[in-house]
Amino acid sequence: MKFKELHHNIKIRLSVMFIFGIAQATTTPFMAIYFATHFGAQMTGVLLTMSIFASVISGFIGGHVADQMGRRKILIIVESVFLLAYLAMAIANSPWFHSATSTFISFLLINACWGVYGPVDEAMILDVTDVSNRPYVYSLFYWMFNLTLAIGASIGALTFNAHRFLLFSGTVFVLLIALFTTIFMIQETFDKITMISEKKSLWRKVAGLYFVVDMVKNYASIARDRSFLQYGIAGLLVMTVESELQTSIGIRLQKEIQPYNWNVFSGVSLHIGGLQMIGLLQTENTILVVLLASFAGRIASSMKDRAVMIIGILLFTIGYTVITISNTPSVLFLAMGVATAGEVFSIPLRQSYLGVLAPIDKRSTYLAANGLTFNGARMLASISVIGSAFMSTWQMGALNFLLGSTGGLLYLLLIPAIIKRRDHQSLV
Repeated sequence: MKFKELHHNIKIRLSVMFIFGIAQATTTPFMAIYFATHFGAQMTGVLLTMSIFASVISGFIGGHVADQMGRRKILIIVESVFLLAYLAMAIANSPWFHSATSTFISFLLINACWGVYGPVDEAMILDVTDVSNRPYVYSLFYWMFNLTLAIGASIGALTFNAHRFLLFSGTVFVLLIALFTTIFMIQETFDKITMISEKKSLWRKVAGLYFVVDMVKNYASIARDRSFLQYGIAGLLVMTVESELQTSIGIRLQKEIQPYNWNVFSGVSLHIGGLQMIGLLQTENTILVVLLASFAGRIASSMKDRAVMIIGILLFTIGYTVITISNTPSVLFLAMGVATAGEVFSIPLRQSYLGVLAPIDKRSTYLAANGLTFNGARMLASISVIGSAFMSTWQMGALNFLLGSTGGLLYLLLIPAIIKRRDHQSLV
């Protein structure tokens, strides 16, 4: 599979992801620290949990609507709301007005938007890919996501405290570009005639009793899909560990690493504190992903799924366990390298499993349900801020090791069912 052979929409979405991803990464990784500064650690845990809950609810509704109305319309609506929310956040952090409360309300709305945006955007990608080229496409998006995070987090680590207004304003400008791109360049990929057999009015589908009943039926059918539930639980446990870097781990590092000159090697030193360390770790993670993704993909493609999963999850879990308990910069950087190697090795395979599990006529609905994995991980990571106030660093490390290893075991037990479904789809 070559890049020029990809569907038009995938090329456009990659371009949009590049600019939007960089803009968002300049602020999002540091929002938990911002709220902890203004509201305290325990209240921050509550606020972050509220925002994630909003994302879950909106995702359930939006995913189902996208399987009725199509992808492009939902993306246009959500990107418009994104634009307004980031504009409000910029105003709330301007030189003329500052309000942490207004910032949180905007942040809450942005999270609600992501609950809809993510599943619909991914469903569009699934619409124009198949079993043979899907791993390649997922690898491209994974690589692009980490590239934008590396660039954005590096900028944010240096400028977030002093130039939030400029960062949020820049995101507003980028969202204008993204919105016009979606309106004028994205093609609808949802075949309403094929997917919807019953001739009901659009109003009844999205606003009436039929919508509620049909949504409940769809999600009830998902709840009976044991393989999908196992996939979701495994992802929830593994992603919770990684998400803590922006919550409890990040807050701990900011408190415990006081600004000082770190002698990297002879004649070269860095002046870093906790906030800079978080940015550097995220930058290391994403740069290594960008550099290693292609190499790791070639190695993984020659190995069996079981071996890929064992190596990947083991390295990932060990790395993040060390990051949870250490304050030493050199140890933190080494541990992040180990964790990233495991991440690069296993994530494309884990992501491709979702394309196998989601039926073609319920893709957005399945992807919205899978949003529980991501949002649930963020919620648990937010709750960890509260838990870290009562647990020792070593206890948090042991807990993260347990979460990661249990998630890895669930992935391993799922592999036979995935192979069976994948072989069946290849024959269809």
